[in-house]
Amino acid sequence: MTMRNKTLLILCVVAVAAAAVLLAASCGGGKSAAPAKTGGAVATVGNATISVDEFNDMLKRIPPFNRKRYATKAGKMELLDKLVEEELFYQEALRKGLEKDKEFEKRMEQIRRGILASMVKKDLYEADIPVTDAEIKEYYDKNLDKFENPETVKLKLILIKPKNLTDDKEKAAAKVRADQAYKKLKSGTPWEKVCDEYSDDVASKKKDGSLPAMRKGLRGEEFDNVVFKMTKKGEISEPFWDKRGWNIVQFEEKEAAKAKDFEEVKKTIERRLKQEKQKDKMDATMKQLREKANVKVNEDVLDAIPVEAAPEGGQPGQPGLPELGGGGAPGAPGAPGAAGPGANPSDAQQKVLQQLKMQPPQPNNPPPAAPKPAPAAPGATK
Repeated sequence: MTMRNKTLLILCVVAVAAAAVLLAASCGGGKSAAPAKTGGAVATVGNATISVDEFNDMLKRIPPFNRKRYATKAGKMELLDKLVEEELFYQEALRKGLEKDKEFEKRMEQIRRGILASMVKKDLYEADIPVTDAEIKEYYDKNLDKFENPETVKLKLILIKPKNLTDDKEKAAAKVRADQAYKKLKSGTPWEKVCDEYSDDVASKKKDGSLPAMRKGLRGEEFDNVVFKMTKKGEISEPFWDKRGWNIVQFEEKEAAKAKDFEEVKKTIERRLKQEKQKDKMDATMKQLREKANVKVNEDVLDAIPVEAAPEGGQPGQPGLPELGGGGAPGAPGAPGAAGPGANPSDAQQKVLQQLKMQPPQPNNPPPAAPKPAPAAPGATK
């Protein structure tokens, strides 16, 4: 992970934590007491504290494979300094009365709506949807082609490679060596001896040219067109060209395609059927809600809305969503692959980042400088 992505990850995590604080404040007009903090104080900021639990909550949002960076004193201080910085800005915002700002209230209402909507979606997706054994077996019987082990062949290989695959002279010289190897095999020279003398495929050469069982498409069309037509054990092909060089193969055996055992795929089918039922339930719920609310679209008004689009080839991103620092670091809140129910661009954490506009710098902007070791947080316990 680059320094820039690490910094973006920290900023994404802090944005979510800050939004939670702001949301709590907005629900009580900024005057009601925040939920009691638990755990010891890792730092104090004026009259406020940053608890061990708050620090751990931030740490848990960082993917495990990225946490090693924060196992050191300097790394911990880096995370803590971000929390301290956010608390300082939060206190300054309250001092200025920004919690009463119309723009703030508008954004918080949007966040509140998004969180409540995502909670309904979460309930729908997490509802227990039974799938019976009879349904699973019926699906298996009707879709055997989807659960098939493909036809495979077992071979031995002698590969003779030109030094330059695109040079015709080198290719012709390699063909001469391949013809010599093939002539020796046909005259009765043992395969192992010829393989050891001529083959340039280092991995298979150690095993007298033996290759693992392979299915069609693994080594390309030119290879398949030869080996899958062979049927007799011990049969040796004439030299043939593919993208790797000149090949000579000895056929050993072929295993026909066959369906996987039912028990082997039962769990996979159950998950698939559950997903389909979940989608059907979501679609039915959405249809019911639309009909109940009598949704009508004013297409003339919709068509008249101007949309300023970036030039083609601009920043990547998901349609209709602001870019969060190139998609955010893997596993960051709102980033693709984030864990947890509803972890997608429409979930509550994503909306927090969108509505507060606390995005890290865009990919076209200069990346932030590598963070320096964080100074001691004001009031932090040493």
